[in-house]
Amino acid sequence: MNAVRASFDRFAGWVTGAKHAGYSLSALRVLYGVAIVSFLFTSLADRHYLWGVASKWVDPEANRRAWFPLFELVFTKDSAFVFDLAYGVLIVLGLLFLVGWQTRFVTPVLLVFWVGLATNSTVLTNGGDTIIRITLLFLVFADLSRHWSVDAWLTKRRGRALRPILRGRFAIPAWLANAANNTAVLLCAYQIMLVYVNSGIYKLMGPEWREGTAFYYSLVLDVFRPFPALSDLAWQVGPFVWVATFLSVWVQLLFPVLILWRPTRILALGFTILMHLGIGLFLGLWPFSLAMIALDLLFVRDRSWVAVGRWAAHAGGVLRQLRPERQRTERSVTTSAGSPS
Repeated sequence: MNAVRASFDRFAGWVTGAKHAGYSLSALRVLYGVAIVSFLFTSLADRHYLWGVASKWVDPEANRRAWFPLFELVFTKDSAFVFDLAYGVLIVLGLLFLVGWQTRFVTPVLLVFWVGLATNSTVLTNGGDTIIRITLLFLVFADLSRHWSVDAWLTKRRGRALRPILRGRFAIPAWLANAANNTAVLLCAYQIMLVYVNSGIYKLMGPEWREGTAFYYSLVLDVFRPFPALSDLAWQVGPFVWVATFLSVWVQLLFPVLILWRPTRILALGFTILMHLGIGLFLGLWPFSLAMIALDLLFVRDRSWVAVGRWAAHAGGVLRQLRPERQRTERSVTTSAGSPS
């Protein structure tokens, strides 16, 4: 009983003591912002056919889904001008989210507009927009701009933190803000584990995955071949196809177990990140790939981010020191070659 109480106290202390995953949440914000903005810009020319006034062909299917009325009011199909105005607002929100400006206010509004766009069509999905919609709800309560953001730059420039939303007697206590941030991290981590485990289970149901040939079929589908020559080159390497198929099943299925121990966590995260980069490259599903990579990064501790930053700074310092030495050597050689003998 004492052990259970001690474990609960440690967990409660972890949740309420300080905000965790600051670097990972900031990286997630950047990747989500890139995924959202790139998705909107690449769909700009066809926006009316996909979601706007010319998309009523999808209404019978879209109306079968029960959406909260607020979301259905954001994007209209009756006026092209009003739709374009909302679409432009969504792009601006995505850019503000990407650079990390006032994320406390931008994130909930972005959630409403992002879900609102999805209510106009239910057939345009690749998994990435869905996972972003789900986790954005959790991220409303997270601190997404502690690093690599305009908010962080303003905080450093002013020498003080941003003003809290509520002040005085209505101020949110620090422990509650910490708990909200860390709960969002846990819910996002649970969501990515749920996706991986379910994906692994469904893969096991298919004979192609059990036989090690599923990766081949993914590479030869005409609708998912942005670089046909590269896809053809990849599937002709038999051992690569079999290993990629095998690892895709078992790393996803065992992901919750693999992340418990640091060595296996590094291997699991390395494989899943490479897997999603491959999905983006070979299948062209970059919004999905970026969203999944962003969630994978939540399992990277802040101290690991700091260590990588120190290593990068050290490497940059070494390169800066070598550059003047190289320039001096080149000038010396040039002077020697140009001097009379």
